[in-house]
This record gives sequence, C-alpha cells and structure tokens, in this order.
Amino acid sequence: MAKKTTTLDKSITHFLGPKHWLTWCFMGIAYLLSYLPWSLQQGLGKYLGRLLHLIAKRRRHICDVNLKICYPEMTDIARKALTKAHFESMGKGTIETFSSWFQDQKKFQSRTTFEGQEVVDNVLAKGRGCILISGHFSSLDICGSQMPRFMDVHPIYKLQTNPVMNWVMERQRQAIFSKTIERTNMREVLKSLKQNKAVWYAVDQDYGRKNSVFAPFYGRQCATIAHIGRIANMTNAPVVLYDYGRTKNGYHLSLTEVENYPSQDDIENATRINELMQAVIEPKKEQYFWTHRRFKTQVIPDTPSPYDK
Repeated sequence: MAKKTTTLDKSITHFLGPKHWLTWCFMGIAYLLSYLPWSLQQGLGKYLGRLLHLIAKRRRHICDVNLKICYPEMTDIARKALTKAHFESMGKGTIETFSSWFQDQKKFQSRTTFEGQEVVDNVLAKGRGCILISGHFSSLDICGSQMPRFMDVHPIYKLQTNPVMNWVMERQRQAIFSKTIERTNMREVLKSLKQNKAVWYAVDQDYGRKNSVFAPFYGRQCATIAHIGRIANMTNAPVVLYDYGRTKNGYHLSLTEVENYPSQDDIENATRINELMQAVIEPKKEQYFWTHRRFKTQVIPDTPSPYDK
C-alpha cells in the first residue's frame, strides 16, 4: 500500500504563494491571541462567539434544527438562549485552539484536572491497547493536548480542505502526540493497538451511509459509525469513554471503561455509543458541537435533509 501523502511531507515553501496569504494573516492573528492571559482569552472568545451568532446564519440554522430534533419539548426562548450560549462556547473554543497550536501545553497543567488514572492502568495492563471514544465539544483541542500527560494517545483525524491549516495542525499534533492517524488508515489503527497504545476516535459525526448504521440519537435515527464495535471485536481491545469539558477555572478530563461492550450486532453497538454520547452531552449542552449536521443522512435514501430550507 502506497504511503498516504500529507502536508507534513511538504516544506513551508509550498504554502507561501499569494493564494495562501490570507490564511497566513489569520495564522498570525491566531498566534498573537494565543499569548493573551487565559481569562482574557475566555472573555474575548465569548464576544467572538456572539459575533459569529450574528453573522453565521447557516450555522445558526443548523444549531436550531439540531436542538429542535433533540429537545422537542424545549421552548423557543430556551432554545434561543442555548443557541447563543453554544456560540459563545464555540468562540472560546476557537481561541483555545490557537493556544493548543502555538503554546507550550505545560501552561495549562494547573488548570486541568484528570479522573481515571486507574482506568488507564487497568486497560493497558491487558496488553491490547484501548479504543478511546469521545464526542465533539468546543474544548476538544485544548483538552486533547493534555491527554498525553496521562496516556500515549494516537488520535484519529480528518484532513481539512485548507492546506495551510493542515500544515499547522499536523505539526502541532506531531509535537504533542507520539503518533496521529488519518481516519482511513486502518492498518495504522491496528498497529497502534497491537503496540498497546490508545487510539482516539470522535464518534458523533455523520460519515455517510457507506460507513454507518442507523441508530437512535436523542430518539431520532441517525447514521452512526459502525467500526468501533467491529475493531473492538477484531482486536479484543477495551473501549474507554473519554469525557472532557471546560469548567469555571479550566478543564476537566475523565475516563471510564465501557463495560459489556461490544456485542456482535452493529446496530446494538451503535445504539450504545449514542447513549454514551447523550450522557456526556447533557451536563454541558452548550459546549457540544450543535453546528454539525448530525442528521444529514436519512434512513430512506433521497429524503430531504432536515437542514434544507
């Protein structure tokens, strides 16, 4: 199998042309913002989120649709308040992402609490690695950058369309994690598990009909990735729920081994995954990525997406 080419294989000179100048300007601003004090970053992120709430009409619509599907009993006033809080949280997450790219992650150790070292010790003692599963929350990058302090994590990632963004992000990840794995590279996933490492999947996105089965999420059937249970069955690697989020003064990370998982049924496994995601979303609803089109793939092909106006 030919090696998959990434932006890491190219030098910075490949990305200095005029078409990339706007992105580099953005990166310069991001670099400067990463040096602001944490409390100032949080305040700036909040107002950035409010600005995005005003101008990002498409994302605001997606968030509103998702909340109507998942919380049909929620009043219009409550839903609008949660939408605004979500955008504020995403604004904070944007600034935090800059810090994860450009700052020494030791700066955030004092603001990070961790629960689950005994889980790490127990699952890795089995010698089969582990499959770490999580959802997408606004503090994903900053919290993820703290995980290597507690276990050797190999995150699964998706290439972005902007090559400059990829170039920066892949180098950031290379500096923090001992290895990262592009999501289609199953060979490297199995290799990492065989080496008794933790492979980290975010399991709450719609990757289309081909790669999914349909299982309920907040009572609505949605496309859910099927290969977590399949990999666990194939390798006997334990599955660990990774929960994380922003707190009043920093961040909290926790790990819990998923008991009695997987079964031999893909839909049953996907249903369990979605139940776990709901459980970690509820205490911090505003931090969840409601602007993802979670329900875009319909059970019946050619059925219009709920996000179509």
